[in-house]
Amino acid sequence: MLKNILYAMLLGVGMAACLSQQDETQDKTTESAPEEALIPAITEEAAPQPDPALFVVGKQRVGNISIGMPVEQMRKQVASGLSIKDTTLQQEGIQSTAYVLHPEGQQKGLLIEQACNPKCQVWRISILSTDFRTAQDISVGSKYSELQQAYNIRTVTYEEGNLVALAPDAGMSFILDHSPLPTDQLPKLTATTAPANLLVKKILLY
Repeated sequence: MLKNILYAMLLGVGMAACLSQQDETQDKTTESAPEEALIPAITEEAAPQPDPALFVVGKQRVGNISIGMPVEQMRKQVASGLSIKDTTLQQEGIQSTAYVLHPEGQQKGLLIEQACNPKCQVWRISILSTDFRTAQDISVGSKYSELQQAYNIRTVTYEEGNLVALAPDAGMSFILDHSPLPTDQLPKLTATTAPANLLVKKILLY
């Protein structure tokens, strides 16, 4: 009888030891789980952000793109965080190829037009996004009064359905949103009489 009791005790101790080892293994597994949870998931937010210098607008230049640059070179140097795609424009009944350059995940950016004779070069750049700003802090959405303070606006003219403020010294034109104004008033506006609260809706570099 005593021998049977001792055998049962030893068997119980052995089982307890096995269970203890299993518990330790589970504890180690449990402890390691949070470390795995600390590994950051790859999301769209982790995508590389474009260099802020690429959004600076200057005379005949936006970032690393300039008027007269070979289109082939422009396409090769698209920076990380930006995307480019081809588009087609109709100009005086003639189709022409242009390029849309924009931050990834956004629809608006730059519309880059080309002139080919015979090699294609950047001819004109339209700025359509508020992300791009001049050194004078003017962008799409700025007021005409701010534009007047930043640049010498020589002329405001209404042509082909657009109200345009011309700053030739800067090599820029600013398309103003004239929707708040009566149509018959538009041809009469000048650089001094254009309403101060009109907003810039597009910037042209040439």
